[in-house]
Amino acid sequence: MKYSPSRILGALRRRQLDWFRGVIYRAFSKSPLTDSYLFEAFQGKVIGDNPLAIFLEVLSRNPSQKLYFTVNAKTIAPAGALLVRHGSIAWLRVLATSKVLVNNTNFPGYFRKRAGQKYIQTWHGTPLKRLGRDIVDVVPTGSYLKMMDREASFWDYLVSPSKYCSEIFPSTFGYSGKIIETGYPRNDILINRSGDRDLIRASLGITDPNQLVVLYAPTWRDTKRTPTGNWRPVNFLTGGLGPKVTLLFRGHTNTHQAHSEKVSKGSIDVTNYTNVAELYLAADVLLTDYSSSMFDFSVTGKPMIFLVPDIDNYEATRGFYFDFERLAPGPILRDDSKLNETLENIESVKASYAERYLAWQQKFNYLEDGQASKRVVDQTL
Repeated sequence: MKYSPSRILGALRRRQLDWFRGVIYRAFSKSPLTDSYLFEAFQGKVIGDNPLAIFLEVLSRNPSQKLYFTVNAKTIAPAGALLVRHGSIAWLRVLATSKVLVNNTNFPGYFRKRAGQKYIQTWHGTPLKRLGRDIVDVVPTGSYLKMMDREASFWDYLVSPSKYCSEIFPSTFGYSGKIIETGYPRNDILINRSGDRDLIRASLGITDPNQLVVLYAPTWRDTKRTPTGNWRPVNFLTGGLGPKVTLLFRGHTNTHQAHSEKVSKGSIDVTNYTNVAELYLAADVLLTDYSSSMFDFSVTGKPMIFLVPDIDNYEATRGFYFDFERLAPGPILRDDSKLNETLENIESVKASYAERYLAWQQKFNYLEDGQASKRVVDQTL
């Protein structure tokens, strides 16, 4: 594979910056631990996911606790949190000295969990596509495997939403520690705020109750990068969905750096909307591909459609953990030529997939009762 000069220079700059940050971090690591918590989701690109739900539960129990939340230049910490910008000197200090760390991805390579720190790893989704060591045609490099092993060795707890995930996570992460099977905290909102549908729609400018609101949330592709090395946005829609349909477009976290207004193609762009779970409440239908959003959205019981033009190649190269085409709780479309027809008949589509949908919920959603955050806090803090 050929790399552009800008991509090479960018990688060198990032490596140099990480070296300096590592020096500062190690200096802070000599300081005593403080009675504080650090919550982080996707390096501060998102104020949401499981860390936000756990943060809100901790805050409700102890409003005086010192709670930090990682942000970036475009995000704002939630009420009740102290913000620290990812990669800043303040963030390095908090990372090195907080007694509790909650993350849904990994910390940088220079991070080392200190004696006395507690690290709760929530991860960020139920996997359809294979992860880490389980990817079929990609053998991770030795350095990547060492990084995975090092990161997983720091976790005191790994949050799992189901038995299905509890069986997959140890092998893919190389993790042998404690797994707590609680349901996903980020899905509590789907139970506890189910009545907020109209309020959220109104905040998006959707006031017509007769509009069918479709949330399109495609995942990223391992093979699609920009010349500077960022992941390219994905949008397989080629035409409009008609006057009775309002489309919300949600770009994946990994594609934020290359995202632009053009990607959403005239739909309501909710890529930077704070909490995706609120979008699940607002939407009538989920349109996705291989994204773990399918597992979360199914908590609502609302219909799903899968737009997967590249399914054969994707399954052959990335691999799935189960037979997706056989078990999918909604129609699989290899292009969008029949999407309008499918949406026009969405109620009959929902009825025809009812049996599959129920089996799906029984396998993946049986713990989603709105109390997952409480269970995580009860079992870890």
